[in-house]
Amino acid sequence: MEKISSSFQERNIFDKRFWGIHLGIDMDAPAETQVFSIGRGTVVYSKLHPGEFSADEKILKRNWGGIVIIAHKNIKNRKVFYSLYGHLGKRYVKKGDSVEIGELIGMVGKSMTESNGIWEDEHLHFAIYDGPYHAKVLPGYYKRYEDIEKLKYWKEPLEFIKKYNPQYM
Repeated sequence: MEKISSSFQERNIFDKRFWGIHLGIDMDAPAETQVFSIGRGTVVYSKLHPGEFSADEKILKRNWGGIVIIAHKNIKNRKVFYSLYGHLGKRYVKKGDSVEIGELIGMVGKSMTESNGIWEDEHLHFAIYDGPYHAKVLPGYYKRYEDIEKLKYWKEPLEFIKKYNPQYM
């Protein structure tokens, strides 16, 4: 991956309106960049959430594009956590699949396509979540009207990875 273009808990404004607090990091990467699992786990979610265009090609709604969520167990504290990979043009895993450390799970989507959720910049959204999971897609942003207590479940991804040893997962 190239560089972090949007940081964890950064306030984000798109189309001149506040979207919320970013719950992961965005890493710039060209379309077709390979994306690998951070550790052993089970795929709990793998779907396409396309954005929407109007008839005159104006953007109506941005979304995840291809998204994969993997459940992992932290060997140090035995607690389950989830890694989330968004804006994937190709997904090579489906719900229920077991994955290993470094396994290819997808590729970054091309800009302004349904597979990247209709975002201008080609990038990977990567997040870590350790809260309750209810078999549905997780958000990319915390909105003002949501319960602020839920923010505690989102972890700064790069710091989180440094703290646990994925080779034992």
